[in-house]
Amino acid sequence: MSRYKSEQTVYNPLKKKYVPLWKLDINTVTVTHFNSDTLTVESKTYSTEFIRYHLHFSDSKCPDRLRKLVNEGMIIQYLDDIELKVSEAISRQVELWKQTDSCYQKAVLSGDAEKMIGLENCFISMAKEAVFECMVYI
Repeated sequence: MSRYKSEQTVYNPLKKKYVPLWKLDINTVTVTHFNSDTLTVESKTYSTEFIRYHLHFSDSKCPDRLRKLVNEGMIIQYLDDIELKVSEAISRQVELWKQTDSCYQKAVLSGDAEKMIGLENCFISMAKEAVFECMVYI
């Protein structure tokens, strides 16, 4: 059951009732839109952990913001923007560490793929911790 539904409704002749134009289900991390032109339901499910974390955090700390985004039909744009910005921030930080970390540089020079992958995974975890605090839990 979706907790966030737009106030605006449209008539769905297939269901023979009015349905919300937009819905957000934070448990399945899915946004649903009823397209009144084509009379179809369009949905987008997010798979990144940071979108899930952000939605659950927002639901507990600032549900009015989510409600407003759903009502205005801006929820997909908002989540897409967060997804892109968080992914880019994590990638930038990982690349910076790869360029400046002496252990990683030694692994590259020696061709030690296992060490490189291990360090890169460590960098990703460290970057997520820093980035999530600044960009996800807001």
